Amino acid sequence: MFLFCKGRNLQKNKLVKTLFNTEPVREIGSEHALLLEAGNDFCCYVYWHKADNKIDGLKYLSFDETETERRLLEIINELQNKRVGNAVVCAAFSQALLVPNKFFKQDYSMLDAVYSQAGQTYFHDAIPEWQLVNAYSVPAGFNQAVQSAFTSVQFLHAYTPTIKIYNGYIADNQLLVHFTTQHFRVLLKKDSAVHLAQTYAYKTPLDVVYYLLKVCYEFGMAQQNVYLILSGLIEKDSNLVTELQQYFINLHFANPPEISLSDDTYPHHFFTSLFNLAACVS
Repeated sequence: MFLFCKGRNLQKNKLVKTLFNTEPVREIGSEHALLLEAGNDFCCYVYWHKADNKIDGLKYLSFDETETERRLLEIINELQNKRVGNAVVCAAFSQALLVPNKFFKQDYSMLDAVYSQAGQTYFHDAIPEWQLVNAYSVPAGFNQAVQSAFTSVQFLHAYTPTIKIYNGYIADNQLLVHFTTQHFRVLLKKDSAVHLAQTYAYKTPLDVVYYLLKVCYEFGMAQQNVYLILSGLIEKDSNLVTELQQYFINLHFANPPEISLSDDTYPHHFFTSLFNLAACVS
C-alpha cells in the first residue's frame, strides 16, 4: 500500500470552517436519524427523515487534522441535545482493511500492524454480497462520546456504503473516487471484485492524477478502459476535473440514491457518501 502523508506546521487554536450549512425546515425529532460522517479533517452530517426519504438539514465542517479528536468531541457535544431516533456514524478514517470472509476471525492484529495507531476502538462491517469484511478503527474518545450522546448508535466505515450501493454505472474496471477537504478515497472494482480501498492526501490536481495512474499501473488497467466515477467536494468545472480529463476519457460523476434535499442549492454528488449511508441503513 502507498499513502501520501502531508507535513504540517503545528499551530494552536485553528478555526473550524463551515463549508455548507442548511438549516432544518422542520423540528428534528425521534422520526429523524442523524447520519454523520467523520474523518481526520472534516465532519458532515444530515438529519434524515426515513419515512419521507428526505434530508431536513445538512452541515459540513472542516478543521486541521492535528485537532481531530478535539473538534469531533465539540461537534458531538453540540449534537447531543438533538432528540433523534438514532445515530448512524460513518467512519472516514484511513485505518481500514478489506478482508475476505474466510480469513476474518475478529482479530484486528493485521490492522494494528499496518497502521500502528494507539487509542483506537475496533469495528467491522460484514459485506456478504462481496464476500468481504471491512475491519476498521476509530479514535476511542470519539467512540465514547458518540455512545454517550445517543441512545442508539450504529457504526459503519465509509468504504462499506460505497461498495454496497449501486452508483449508477454497470461498467467493469471502475475507479470510484470520493473527495473530502484534503483527502480522497479510492475504491477499485474490477472483474466483479473489489481490489482496492485506500485513502490518500493531496495538495494539487497532479497529486490526484499521480495516484490514480499508479493504481491503474499496479492493477494492469489501461486508462482508456477505466470508468472514473467522481463524487464529493469536486466541482464539475474545476481545474482538478480539467486535469483528470487529460488522462481519463471515461470520466463521470456519481449518481447518488434518490433522496430529497430540503435545499437543492448544492450538487447532489457533493454528498454522495451521506446519501449512500442512508441507502445502506434504510
